[in-house]
Amino acid sequence: MSSEKVEFRRSVKTAPVVSHRTTVIQRTPAGSGHVVNRSSTSRLSMGSGPAFSAGTLAGLSHKGVNDVIQTRDREKKDMQGLNERFASYIEKVRFLEAQNKALLAEIERLKKLKGFDVSEIKELYEQEIAESRNVIDELSKEKAKFDSTLVGLQDALDDEKRERLASDKECAELRNKLDRLNDQIGEYEGEIATLRGRIGGLEDEVSKLRATNKRLQDDIARLRADLDEETRKRIEAEIKAQAVEEDLTFRLNVADAEIKELQALIDRDKGTEMRDIWKGEMSKAVSELQKEYDNQINQIRLDCESRMESQLRELQAGVNRDNMEALQAKEETKKLKTRMGDVMPRLAELEAENAKLRNQIIALESEMSDMQREHDRENDKNMERIAGLENSLEEVIRELQVLQDAKLSLELEISCYRKLLESEENSLKNIVETSSGARSKGANQLADIVQKSSSSYSYGSRYSEETSNTSLSSTSGSNYGNPDLKSSESTGKLTVHRSCRGNIAFSDASPDGSQVGLENNTSGAKGKTVNLKGWKIRREIGGKTKCTHEFKNDLMLGPGQKIKLYSGGAADMKQSDNDIVCDFFTWHAGGGNYILTDEYNNEKASLKMTITN
Repeated sequence: MSSEKVEFRRSVKTAPVVSHRTTVIQRTPAGSGHVVNRSSTSRLSMGSGPAFSAGTLAGLSHKGVNDVIQTRDREKKDMQGLNERFASYIEKVRFLEAQNKALLAEIERLKKLKGFDVSEIKELYEQEIAESRNVIDELSKEKAKFDSTLVGLQDALDDEKRERLASDKECAELRNKLDRLNDQIGEYEGEIATLRGRIGGLEDEVSKLRATNKRLQDDIARLRADLDEETRKRIEAEIKAQAVEEDLTFRLNVADAEIKELQALIDRDKGTEMRDIWKGEMSKAVSELQKEYDNQINQIRLDCESRMESQLRELQAGVNRDNMEALQAKEETKKLKTRMGDVMPRLAELEAENAKLRNQIIALESEMSDMQREHDRENDKNMERIAGLENSLEEVIRELQVLQDAKLSLELEISCYRKLLESEENSLKNIVETSSGARSKGANQLADIVQKSSSSYSYGSRYSEETSNTSLSSTSGSNYGNPDLKSSESTGKLTVHRSCRGNIAFSDASPDGSQVGLENNTSGAKGKTVNLKGWKIRREIGGKTKCTHEFKNDLMLGPGQKIKLYSGGAADMKQSDNDIVCDFFTWHAGGGNYILTDEYNNEKASLKMTITN
């Protein structure tokens, strides 16, 4: 009988840096909609690497690091060996159980045979049973030994975890102290740079004012000379204009006198000549009209005579034609009467058949109307059923969307927290390198271990053209009470791009669509307060606007101030009275654009998020 190999593996993992997150989503049907209550509890442990202090760094050595690494490797190999031996033990037990069942079945079969001697077979299977019991006893002893060893290894692992937590706490305290010192240094340097800039600006302004004063004095002297010259030219021009005006008046008077004299001469010579011309023209026109009238009268008379003669000829021809047509009509009437006598019986038959067909048509129309009404009723029922199914489908899609939003929110938050902790490990390694100056060999190897255990994380944002890339990797194993939903793993890369054209910019945005932040990026004496009344934030995904929020009331955002806008589904996350809760349920999770426009619909800032696999 062939044996089946069973492989049983168990990997020992270290405790995650980010502690568990519990999310409960409850849906309660109310009317036609759903009320979604979402409560989340998160606990973040910012200690991701070993803690260092002056005494700890001095006590680290190369030998201690190697001992820790070798101990963990040895424990891992021991656990793998124990797992393999335990799997072999389970394999042997299953094999013996199967063999025992086969032997029992063979014994039962042989017992049914007459005159069969089972003594030899009994000795064989008793020997096999004894050997199997011995094997089981040995394996049980080995299992007990391995269980005790496993308990000891688990205790050692717990001790290592407690030591790591203590070192993480010390590291967090040291990092907080360094952050406070760096913040103080940065504030002092910023104040010094600000004062130097103000001094330089004032000196530049004084030099500019002196140059402007000199230029204005030169301009005043030049303008005075120009004014004197222009005054002299204006006086000369006025004298010339007066002389020209007097000359023009004299010439106009002379021209008027000449025109009056010419008009008097024309009126005196015109009367006699016009009377002679009018008499000759009138007599000539009367004679021409008389001739034209006589010609028209003659032409009309000739036309009337010719038309009368043609009508008389047509009347005579029509009388002859009517006589012939009357004879033909009488003959046709006789023929039609004969044919009518033949057709009348056939017409009666056709009328009876037509009445029968009409009755059939009426019956068919009545049956058709009944069928149409029945079809309409069935169609109405089907439409109601389809509408109900569509409503159910929409409810299911909305529930699925809520679940997907919650799932994506959890995955992105967990990934961001993990990457934030890994970034803290990198910054801690850099602080140790820069603050210690010279390190021992053991400290160098410990820094290498930290380097291997962390992954790259970069985030940047400037108000020009800067992108931030965050690698996202998350595993979701929550099925929200549905046994058919299995755990899934998703990985992605989050890219954030911010830009602004003024004092207001986007500070951040949550990938799960819970909130978006604004900030006034000005500071100091030159900072300006901006009133956001009439401004709008538009959420776009795939070129389509998903939701829009408008600031309808006065909202003054001073220099350096920030404000958060939470969606209706994340109202419980509101932390400050200045924060705003929007009317819509969510800003929509995933990638897309956030666009800020002022009261004149001019784009002032934008934030673009891209999630790629």
